[in-house]
Formats: sequence, C-alpha cells, structure tokens
Amino acid sequence: MVLPTPHNNLFTFTLSHVPAARSLIETRFPVAVLEQLDLDSIVIENGSFVDPSLAEKFSDVLLSVKMRLSSEGSPQRALAYFLFEHKSEPDPLTVLQLLSYVIRIWEREVREGRPLSPILPMVIYHGDRPWNVARSIDELIDCPDSMREYLVKFTCPMFDLTRTTDDSISGDPFLQSMLHLLKYGRKSELVVRLRAILEKLKGSLQPGLVEDWILAIGVYVMSVNKSI
Repeated sequence: MVLPTPHNNLFTFTLSHVPAARSLIETRFPVAVLEQLDLDSIVIENGSFVDPSLAEKFSDVLLSVKMRLSSEGSPQRALAYFLFEHKSEPDPLTVLQLLSYVIRIWEREVREGRPLSPILPMVIYHGDRPWNVARSIDELIDCPDSMREYLVKFTCPMFDLTRTTDDSISGDPFLQSMLHLLKYGRKSELVVRLRAILEKLKGSLQPGLVEDWILAIGVYVMSVNKSI
C-alpha cells in the first residue's frame, strides 16, 4: 500500500513485519494482558479503517491475536485486536478518530455475525511539542458535570517517544530502529545518531529484509530531515 507521508510509510512498513509488531505489544502492554494472548498467532489485518476522505493524512495498523483458553478449556474470545496509530503533532480530535476506527471494526464483526472482540488501541506520538490536547472523549464535550457520568468513556493510551529515554525504547531491533527514527527523524542530531540506529540492525535481520529496510530508512531520512 502506498501511503502519502514518510512517517506513515515507515510506521506501516515496520509494523507489517510480525516480529516487530509482536515486540511492540510485548514491550507496551502489561503482563496481565500478555498472559491472555497467544502471541504466536499474530496476524497483520489487511485493509484500513481510516475514512477514505482522510487517507491522505492518517494511517492505521490493525493486528489480530487469538486469546488463550480459559481454565475450563474453552476460548474466552475468538480474537483480540491491537489498533496502532501514530501522530507527529498534537491533534485535538485524535481520540475521536481512534474511536471511529474501533466502531468500524465492531461494525464489521456484527455484519459477519461474530461477537464483539476486545480492541486495544495505542497512539505512538513523536512530535516536538508536548501532547496538550484531549486523550479522552469526555474532554472534547462541553457539558454540565451532572451529565458526565452518562457520557461514553473512551481514552487513547499513548506511547510518547519524545518524552521516553532512549534506554527505555526496547524490544526487537527492527522495532527499535523505527521508534528511534520517528523520535529523531526531523532533528539535526539524527546526523550523529543514524549510525547507532543502523548498528541496532546488524545481525538481526533476515538476509532478504536488509535491502528493503535500508531503502526504507534512506527514503524516510531524506524525506524528513533537512540535514541529510
């Protein structure tokens, strides 16, 4: 799929590789969640739940994972979905955008006669400015306090790369390199950090992936960084 921005291209290219996608889940969700999942069953779902009119600005990555068996030996749920979105600047309607994706996924399940699956969304943020806009739906709605308890509750968990130390970015080398590129991609210091980012990949990629990944890095870096 050809996407309109370098950030979208890099984000989608990386998470279309199952080891990187699995590593993101393993490093960003708590053990109590991971224990419910069969991570060997991860599938990258085809298609996008972005409104076609917004496809030039946004991208999403959806993964499906089978849930483990309950203590009685029967499946608790057929699937869990992980929905990832990235942002390079604060967007006040991000939480609404993410909720619209969730609704579309559930609507598809209803059409297909399946029960609603749990959907775990996350926003990966790599902007220069602090995220100072809404992260929950009720923050977008101006109403009396007496109405608050009746509002839909939905909050988007966030992985804020710009406020995460480099040592705290862990996991698969493929994933780490993408996260570091998003974090430093537009900064002049990428010139001195790029070698270390590439070093993370040494010996970790299958031979057939090396050329594709180096090309993806080159296109991304030369598209977003004014110093390279």
